[in-house]
Amino acid sequence: IFFEDINFKSWAKGMLSKHCLDAAFGQFITILKWVAWKRDVFVAEVDKNYTSQICPKCDFHTGKKLLSEREHNCPECGYKT
Repeated sequence: IFFEDINFKSWAKGMLSKHCLDAAFGQFITILKWVAWKRDVFVAEVDKNYTSQICPKCDFHTGKKLLSEREHNCPECGYKT
C-alpha cells in the first residue's frame, strides 16, 4: 500500500481547518500502518511532489498530467503503465 506523505499541519491552517482535524487523516495513516504490519502487508510513504510527473523507470520528467489521465507513457524510455 502506497500513500502520499502529506503535511496535515499545513491543512489545519485554512478555512476548513476544524473539518480537516476532525476527519483524523493522520490517525487513519497510523492505524493503516499498524494493521498492515500485523497482516504482513508492505506500506510505504511516497513523496507528494511530482509523483505522477516523473517516470519510475528512468526518472525522466514527463510533465504535468490532467486528473483524467490514468496512463503513464514515457517518451524517453517507452515505459507504459
